[in-house]
Amino acid sequence: MANLLDWNTLDHKVKAYLDPENGVDIAQKAFPILMVSSLLAVSDEEAEDSITDGSKDRGVDAVFVDDRDGRNSIHVFQFKYVDSFENTKKNFPSGEIDKLVSFFDDLLDLNKSLEDTCNPILWNKVKEMWAALDKPKPSIEVHFCGNTLPMQDAEKDRANASLGKFKYFNVHHHSLDSIVEMFVDKKSAIINDQIQVVDKDYFDRTDGSIRGLICTVEAAEVVRIITDPETPTSVQKEIFNDNVRVYLSRTNKINRKIIETALSEDNPLFWYLNNGITITCDSFSYPKGKRAPIVELKNIQIVNGGQTSNALFEASQMAPEKLDDVLILVRIIETKSQPVSLAIAESTNSQTPIKSSDLRSNDDIQKKLEEAFEGMGLFYERKLSQHSDKPKPNRIDALTAGQAHLAYGLELPEVAKKDRGRIFSDLYDQVFTDELLADELLCSLKILNVIETIKKNLQSAIRKQEDFDSNQLFLIDGAYHVLFAIGQICDEREIERLDFEEAVKLVPIAMTYIAELVEETQGKDESFSFNRYFKDAKTKTKVASFIQNKERENV
Repeated sequence: MANLLDWNTLDHKVKAYLDPENGVDIAQKAFPILMVSSLLAVSDEEAEDSITDGSKDRGVDAVFVDDRDGRNSIHVFQFKYVDSFENTKKNFPSGEIDKLVSFFDDLLDLNKSLEDTCNPILWNKVKEMWAALDKPKPSIEVHFCGNTLPMQDAEKDRANASLGKFKYFNVHHHSLDSIVEMFVDKKSAIINDQIQVVDKDYFDRTDGSIRGLICTVEAAEVVRIITDPETPTSVQKEIFNDNVRVYLSRTNKINRKIIETALSEDNPLFWYLNNGITITCDSFSYPKGKRAPIVELKNIQIVNGGQTSNALFEASQMAPEKLDDVLILVRIIETKSQPVSLAIAESTNSQTPIKSSDLRSNDDIQKKLEEAFEGMGLFYERKLSQHSDKPKPNRIDALTAGQAHLAYGLELPEVAKKDRGRIFSDLYDQVFTDELLADELLCSLKILNVIETIKKNLQSAIRKQEDFDSNQLFLIDGAYHVLFAIGQICDEREIERLDFEEAVKLVPIAMTYIAELVEETQGKDESFSFNRYFKDAKTKTKVASFIQNKERENV
């Protein structure tokens, strides 16, 4: 059963997601964002846009349609967050089950009355779900998620049975226990193995009760010890229980890079380019003085280098013969003290993860931009939280600025919306050129901030059951296309795009144009959804053409 430490652990993680300026002012609003982003490995922005909670939510608190990497999964959430440890001892409420079943009855029956019984955000998600259900092999994943005890067994059985009557449904129950376990895995499988050192590339030292061995091993040895003996096509996850990070497969760009390096003609450089792995164990032994000794290991845990070892495993599945020349640095630490072992796991992973933006932070272009912004009295953060001691309105985040420039200056709004991670990876040289001016970044970012403020106010009004303009609903998915549209209008009217004072006046006009285009498109497509529409690369061409025709009509 969860204890006070579990409660406190999750409470601190939830509070880190509070953002009063954007309406996330209480833990009950922050918890859903944390859980959607953590369970589905999506960005905080995507998680926040998935929230459907509020008036006429039909028992649905969040919806995320996952079409990444060929997936076709519809995730539907119900949340419950209590604000005291005493209340965590209550069971997850089951009163919303029947509402949820009624919603799914209507959803799968393609009941058009959903438009009247759902709030506008949920209705847009309904259309997105219908589009997903039209595709091959859909699945619907229902999540009951709360920092409490799970539902009572009888109610859990009722939920499973009620939702299990539908095809392709899977029900997941997330309680305080399982949520904390997701962040801090408590399993402790005992794994014993051995690993062979390359030649005499090893160094041994002892300090009291702790002993260490630094050595070089072949990549194939690492792959062998992490391979599941019962299922050779997968890794034994238990060997990573003490690792604070979760492997994200080759879909993660850093892991793709590790795989590419291991399989390239330059793979002998792998030892020099990679930080290696750290293994903790209860004990290790080997015959000293021998070449290529075999090291016996008891109770192994790979506490650092999980991405590296998993990526090598994937590389071996693709082309095992290419790993013959790959060597890797391994640090083995012997300690029977669990607190010491956990401290090693924490300290070897405690550095802030190096993001793509951090890797580029010392480029001359980034330094020059920082100097240029400083001349404007602003603080350009080429590194994460570089100027955290400065007033927030005066700070310019490099990634967010690049995102705005991608939509406004480079006319790629769909990429800015769904693939922001590419800005500091494969699109870096396209976004941050020698010709890029700090003024361009600043202008696009300032206009985006105006649009985002309108969007946040819209979302807040819907959730608070206040009056709102339904013609603005497209903003939830189309903010970057509004920014793109402003650039198009500037060009048509021969307004300098960097003239913020004139360009920002076009925000209402751009919104009106896109609202008209959306309305026109909706009339032709019953299955229309904002999310799908603004992810489509063809949409910007339609927006540009629509604006061109409208502007020329008005001349």
